[in-house]
Amino acid sequence: MEFRQLKYFIKVAEELHFGRAAESLHLSQPALSKQIQVLEESLNIQLFERTKHWVKLTIAGQKFLGTAHRILHEVEEGIQITRQVADGEIGRLRIGFTETTLFSLAPDIVRTYREQYPQVELILTSGGTETQAEALRTHQIDVGFVYLPIREPSLAIHPLFEEVYIAALPTTHRLARHRQIELQSLVNEPLIFYPRSLAPVLYANFIKCCEHAGFVPHIVQEAELAQTRLGLAAANVGISFVLSHVQNLSAKGVIYRPLIGDFLMLKLALAWRRNESSPVVHEFLKVVKAIKFANGSVADF
Repeated sequence: MEFRQLKYFIKVAEELHFGRAAESLHLSQPALSKQIQVLEESLNIQLFERTKHWVKLTIAGQKFLGTAHRILHEVEEGIQITRQVADGEIGRLRIGFTETTLFSLAPDIVRTYREQYPQVELILTSGGTETQAEALRTHQIDVGFVYLPIREPSLAIHPLFEEVYIAALPTTHRLARHRQIELQSLVNEPLIFYPRSLAPVLYANFIKCCEHAGFVPHIVQEAELAQTRLGLAAANVGISFVLSHVQNLSAKGVIYRPLIGDFLMLKLALAWRRNESSPVVHEFLKVVKAIKFANGSVADF
């Protein structure tokens, strides 16, 4: 039994006339009659009663008509779903993100992607850059928003944009009255920063920036989460440092100030496996690229 024979059978059953059915199917009447005969022989069932003047379905043919409709529908639906999967329109996408990227470009990208591909299931997972790199290597996530540097030969890394660190001070601090802060003015100040163990390169660069300004930083507290560092600053534990987009968060008892001169910059990047073949991932990359052309923030791929 062939798929096309089901279509032919359904059309003859609808028309109850081989001539009209053949014309509708753009076939000759003998060719259509032959195909119906082949179908009946393959099923070993008579589907139609025929005379020179009329055609009607047998009882078995009436029963098979419903089956033929279901088969045809399921096959066509299966073909459509398969095409959507191949085009990246259906599937699952696991996205990794760092805590701070939730307040920068990542939400715009995810929102735009969800609008364009509503049938793709999104699974969002938080984690630091190294955690995401490992998750990509072990196929636990498909793409990740990470901060550079990250050195992993198996991953494709594409920078998105740069962001600078700013100071978060208690509102009662003596430096809060300044619109900008000289790094040198932080000599002997208690400071709050990201843990050395989680970001050794970032930590080392922070130390270098301070040493270049002529002092060794007095770090009294380390905290991974930006909200925690803000809370410590509000509690007057010390001056904290957060990425500039964090100032969009309302934090009681904290005031944000940019630092004068060269200070820490972080590059947000998108990471995925170099050998990735998933259409869903490739469609996501297209969305990221398109957002670049919309707002100019993302570098070209």
